[in-house]
Amino acid sequence: MKDLEVIVPDQYTGSRIDKVLSEVTNLSRSQIQKAIKTGNLIIDGLQITKTNIKLKAGQTVIVKLQEQTISDIMPEDIPLNIIYEDEYIVVIDKEAGIVCHPAPGHYNGTIANAAMFHFKNLSDNNGTLRPGIVHRLDKDTSGLMILAKTNEAHDAFAKLFSEEKGKKIKRKYICYVFGQPEQKSGIIENFITRHPRNRQIYTTSETHGKHAITKYHVISAKYFTATKAISKIECELMTGRTHQIRVHMKYIGYNIIGDQIYGKTKIENTYPEIVQNFRRQALHSHELYFLHPFLKKEMFFQSSIPTDISMIDKLF
Repeated sequence: MKDLEVIVPDQYTGSRIDKVLSEVTNLSRSQIQKAIKTGNLIIDGLQITKTNIKLKAGQTVIVKLQEQTISDIMPEDIPLNIIYEDEYIVVIDKEAGIVCHPAPGHYNGTIANAAMFHFKNLSDNNGTLRPGIVHRLDKDTSGLMILAKTNEAHDAFAKLFSEEKGKKIKRKYICYVFGQPEQKSGIIENFITRHPRNRQIYTTSETHGKHAITKYHVISAKYFTATKAISKIECELMTGRTHQIRVHMKYIGYNIIGDQIYGKTKIENTYPEIVQNFRRQALHSHELYFLHPFLKKEMFFQSSIPTDISMIDKLF
């Protein structure tokens, strides 16, 4: 057995245990309910057997999971939107709702499983559980990402991604946030580290963690009352840290619409229904530019705003 530990975030006070764990971990509701029924879910040291338990901020939840071992990823016939392919890499347009590679709670149905089905060769630099995965997009983030076919290609692109403030690769995202930043453009620079109370999420620090830089530019803003607005923002990643844009938008006080971890959970009815009811972060990997390390060509890709987010975009 192994344990998964979660410290309940403030915004989940009063929420059911199964709802909270399904949103802040990779566990499915059926897995959570099974853990409860089999006595493998513990809150503040007490074993629970009911699914309707409501949580309080700061409580410690431990889920004992059955250890699963995977030696090889099974190929799965999952559709991939392939927008470019050569002998070194593949560029795909990822849909929201799909995990990039197997992890506790998601041992199949991932981008990695799909890639194993669609491509004969994939890099294994990140191990057998992450074939071809050079960089990740969060489960509920959509848009452009790169898969490597060879280990040499994997190394070359990983180097591009790791070069801070580099010009050989550019990644731009579109996000929709609550409020309108006072500065139309800016640079957010600090460190990103795991949250001290909830190791499943991240926060900023001025002194420790991984150096993180995000450039942002407000494309447009829409006011619904004198004080209630949403903004459409373009963010360029100068570094690639886990949850970087989501954490940085929260840091400057403009939470991404629909973000169930870093965003707001109670939204005033002065906002349109599509904003109130949006349930995944309104964040899309929109543009990708790089100098191909092997073909020595400049390459540029662009992904259209997906249907669900476009309903927010129509408000502007």
